[in-house]
Amino acid sequence: MECVVPFSIFMMREVKNTANTVILVSAGTIAGSRSRQVAQSELYARALARFGGIALLDSGYGDVTTLAQRADALLLSGGGDIHPSYYGRHMTGLDTSVDLQRDEREWELLQQFCARKKPVLGICRGIQVIDVFFGGTLFQHLGTAYVHENTIHTVITSEGGRLRRLFGESLPVNSYHHQAIRTLGAGLRVAAVSDADGVIEAVEHDTLPVLAVQWHPERMIKGLCRDTDTDMSTLFVDFLSQIPADSAG
Repeated sequence: MECVVPFSIFMMREVKNTANTVILVSAGTIAGSRSRQVAQSELYARALARFGGIALLDSGYGDVTTLAQRADALLLSGGGDIHPSYYGRHMTGLDTSVDLQRDEREWELLQQFCARKKPVLGICRGIQVIDVFFGGTLFQHLGTAYVHENTIHTVITSEGGRLRRLFGESLPVNSYHHQAIRTLGAGLRVAAVSDADGVIEAVEHDTLPVLAVQWHPERMIKGLCRDTDTDMSTLFVDFLSQIPADSAG
């Protein structure tokens, strides 16, 4: 799972003319000695830059309405668990890195971007936030967590879905989660499941430009980071292609 790329190669391969589309990327926080720090993997920004997107890291503050007006799309990134109160459950002691401020922020961002029918891509934690936002529930700790925590496994894409069109019937993906979708939110349909245990691994919305995957595609880009042999470049290209030329506002 090597992700080190020399800076010279980064410059040659990633700095291109772009369409100047701005993608708001949600972020987590970590404790600092004097204040909390906003933290996110640079791989999201580098993956988006490859294909014409400019990542704007959300600080967790500022008016979400203005952000949704000015940004072209939203990427809900990976991170810790959602507070189970969002889907009618209680903390179990197995919930990790719960951040209520982040939960509230991402909820508000989803409201604003979905209201404007702007593209949303959910990654890992992001798929869970999206499912709960639309009324779904989660497994708080999978009985088959060993299949999904820091592993590579195969997923089967749904016939007729976007992922089947992009990647075919099956593909190996990375996996860094212990929670997963239990029940689907309203308007969502299954886009992929785990071959090993049937866990939902991807969803898409019936009417909105919303797609979410349980794996980390930013860690599956040729020349950038390769957890698996699968190249997720086409997922980012497809995401950015959902943005209309006059999307701002």
